[in-house]
Amino acid sequence: MNACIVLTRPEGRNEALAARLESAGHRVLCLPALDISALPAGGPAIRPPGDYDLVVFVSGNAVRFYLDRLSSLGMAAEWPRHTLAATVGAASAERLSRAAAIPRTNILHPDPSLQNQDSEALWSLLAPRATSIRRALIVRGVSGREWLGARLEQAGAQVERLAVYDRKPAVWSAEQGGRLAAALAGPAPCLFLLTSNESLGAVHANIVRMGMVERWAQSRFVVIHERVASRLQSILRASGKVEPPMVKLSRPTDDALFEALSGAASLRVGS
Repeated sequence: MNACIVLTRPEGRNEALAARLESAGHRVLCLPALDISALPAGGPAIRPPGDYDLVVFVSGNAVRFYLDRLSSLGMAAEWPRHTLAATVGAASAERLSRAAAIPRTNILHPDPSLQNQDSEALWSLLAPRATSIRRALIVRGVSGREWLGARLEQAGAQVERLAVYDRKPAVWSAEQGGRLAAALAGPAPCLFLLTSNESLGAVHANIVRMGMVERWAQSRFVVIHERVASRLQSILRASGKVEPPMVKLSRPTDDALFEALSGAASLRVGS
């Protein structure tokens, strides 16, 4: 029997991939690791995008909540031609293009074929333009990496950070824990999709709280970045696992994840 695939992306991000996997004959369990919610609008005043040379969106949620905020303030007019919009991934760029009617020529994002869709990949596109970026806005969650903002500041830009959403570890219910326990007790190892170190930490916290560490350590994993793979290895070693787990790297697009998850789930035990 194939492994049960456990999808841990936030609610709203798993459903299409789950349906596709199930249509292909896989068993799927959706257990979001993080709860995402918009921050109240009573925070710092938001400036129109035209006040910036560059607006960076760190995720699809950053796109959604920022555009919602603009709309609520009556600022959702045509995107200014002089303002670049940058995203870490192609999916966020597509969402931005559809929702804000931003010309494709104004949107920058790493090539979807790259393994790592991250700040470093985006910076390789921004660096040649850095001298023309005087004011930049980074739209993000409450917490996040400071690497890209620091690079822009080192290049001479004035950088503002705008938090529009919060991420909190999801606490899985007894019913969710029961379904996971049944999957982990099956004859084939489970296969977990892990998309960030933060979601990995939340998954691990639930696993520890529910007393499933030993079975979870026998699972297989698909991750979207080497940083997640490295953190996973550290957590598993600390739990007492000696032999290395099966960890497969994938690009973060649904097409790539479908291929990676399908392949890893179908491998026989011991392969």
